[in-house]
Amino acid sequence: MAISAEKHQGTRQVFLWLMACTYLFAFASLYTQIPGLYGDNGLTPVSLALPANDNSSWWVRLVSFPSLLQFHQSVDLSPSVAMELLCVGGALLSLFMMVFRAMRCSLLYGLLFALYLSVYKVGQVFLWFQWDSLLLEAGFIAVLVAPFNLVFWRRPASRCHDGLTLWLVRWLLFRLMFASGVVKLQSQCPTWWDLTALYHHFESQCIPTPLAWYAHHVPSWLLKLGVVGTYWIESVTPLLFFVPVRSLRLLGFLAQVLLQLLIIATGNYNFFNLLTITLSFSLVDDRFLGYATSTTFGSPLSLRVSRGLFGRYGSMVRGTVQRLVFVTVLGVLASLTVYYFNIHLGNKTLNTKIGFSNESFDIVMETAIPLLAAMGALSLATEVLSALLSSFLQYGLLAKLWSLFQTLLFTMAVVLMFSISLPSFGVLDRTFYSTIPSPLRTLHDSMDHFSVTNPYGLFRKMTGVDGRPELIVEGSMDEKEWKEYEFLYKPGDVTKAPAFVAPHQPRLDWQMWFAALGTYQNNPWLVHLAHKLLLGQKEVIRLMAPPPFATPPTFVRARLFTYQFTEYDHQKPFYNQTSVWWERNVKSDYLFSLTRDNQNLLDFVSKHYLIPKNSYPPTPLSDVLVALRAYSDFYYPPTILWALFFTGLMATLSMYALFPDQPSSQLLLQAGRETKTPGAVRGKQGKVETIERDVKKRHVHKNKNQ
Repeated sequence: MAISAEKHQGTRQVFLWLMACTYLFAFASLYTQIPGLYGDNGLTPVSLALPANDNSSWWVRLVSFPSLLQFHQSVDLSPSVAMELLCVGGALLSLFMMVFRAMRCSLLYGLLFALYLSVYKVGQVFLWFQWDSLLLEAGFIAVLVAPFNLVFWRRPASRCHDGLTLWLVRWLLFRLMFASGVVKLQSQCPTWWDLTALYHHFESQCIPTPLAWYAHHVPSWLLKLGVVGTYWIESVTPLLFFVPVRSLRLLGFLAQVLLQLLIIATGNYNFFNLLTITLSFSLVDDRFLGYATSTTFGSPLSLRVSRGLFGRYGSMVRGTVQRLVFVTVLGVLASLTVYYFNIHLGNKTLNTKIGFSNESFDIVMETAIPLLAAMGALSLATEVLSALLSSFLQYGLLAKLWSLFQTLLFTMAVVLMFSISLPSFGVLDRTFYSTIPSPLRTLHDSMDHFSVTNPYGLFRKMTGVDGRPELIVEGSMDEKEWKEYEFLYKPGDVTKAPAFVAPHQPRLDWQMWFAALGTYQNNPWLVHLAHKLLLGQKEVIRLMAPPPFATPPTFVRARLFTYQFTEYDHQKPFYNQTSVWWERNVKSDYLFSLTRDNQNLLDFVSKHYLIPKNSYPPTPLSDVLVALRAYSDFYYPPTILWALFFTGLMATLSMYALFPDQPSSQLLLQAGRETKTPGAVRGKQGKVETIERDVKKRHVHKNKNQ
């Protein structure tokens, strides 16, 4: 084991643990909604998304449509119940992988990827979100990051190529954040260009939190400065992800985490923020996380060079140079930000304004995108060389050859992933995209249905500039007195306070937000929702608040409203501001009044949502799933998610308390026996003495700090 690989051991384990948490939230959240969304009586039955069985081999069927749900008949389960089985299995597997470190291996992460891909492929409109694609791409990369550990009771060892696979996580984070910043300007949305986007964001986002109401009322100059900060974090700090200066990478990490925490505080974006924070941990090292590493063996190349040139003052010289580089780069970035965003004092406030044109921005992007792709390739090349060097430093010929073989194998996999991600990154600039070799674009397109690499770009355009569009579904018995259907999470009743529901994603509430931006013709599932409400379908109604009718209504319609946050009252304390959170006005009719016997409605449902009635015999497995469903329906979905998470967290802490990691002294002694490292005292006894001296120094320093 090369001690140079040890600097990635803690980082890798934190990343894999957080990925297990993210999978847990994703599977459990989706499970609570399957009957109403994908059941035979749901809005988009899963059986309609499955391809017909053409008697092809199982391998051909999986390649053409990668979903295990094709084989639901093999276990005598209906498609929706089989979907529940996959979600339950994924949630339980994620829970065990949180608790048991040895289970965080590539085979099990591959299984989690296959399970989520299986439900994603049949998820239809309710799973068409960027974070679902992001989870799949991150999940596939986790397969490469995780150790190939066939013996679950053994702790996974470090590998020389760990830094190489973690680089792939960093590249994904870079593509996600940089694209999210660039598309805001490329969209030519006026609110992003005049820095007023946050004037509207907090009230117009899908499901705001209570803190969003307060954020909406902060001074306008601070909101504009917040847009500048968003650009800085999303478009500028990603450039620091690949620099060789550790402090600059840590700055990038802290900036990304800060942004995600602010988003969590003001908006409910399910598991997306946790997943982004998970990716951000690829920017840190074990020293930042508090993991024990050697101060002699596996020292950075820059430290070895400085020690060779300056002797015992090498560490001081290297630290001084790094601080100067950090301050210089930070100063340059801050100066450019002040210059290009015209940040200046005026009228006792900070004023900001974009100081460049759309045309100049496009010209810069034509040059920047190819350079950034080249920067990524250069950074990857340095990681490959570092991994190869670590492999060469292995002790013993067989260990050296085995490590080289693994490094070369993973190098090919990482280079392939980087290559097929270039078309996704290249969509930011058409000129660069056209220069990508055609075979590479073809390979990217052929891998598209596996979702292992995807284009990104969040909050491209700001909606709700003139008020938040909100759909209100109403029912009536006589078409004179109408009563509103309340949803569990989205705005409706103006006196109902926003809630914290993340990491749960109420997918019906989210799609209602998107539907309000279009028409019912573009959202046929909404017509089906009206039909289900007319029938009083309990599986669908369970996705909403209790209905206002004892029996199903005779008429159902939908109207479009405009919602806005109420004004801030400066005469009241901030903690007791309002009992009315929203103001609203009717904008227009959205879906005309429908009845159960409306022939057009019946024809529409028969054409698009009629499914064959197949009977499946009860089995012990189906009985368990039915009982589990009946039990889980008693609980609020976010409660289920947090109960599972805290169960896994407490079990994880208990496992680390009962079976702590190897002490640092043992790790270092093991490294001294297995690693040939320049700088150590010649001879076996000299190596051990050097290691023991370093361990004693570390303990003395620790005691002084305490």
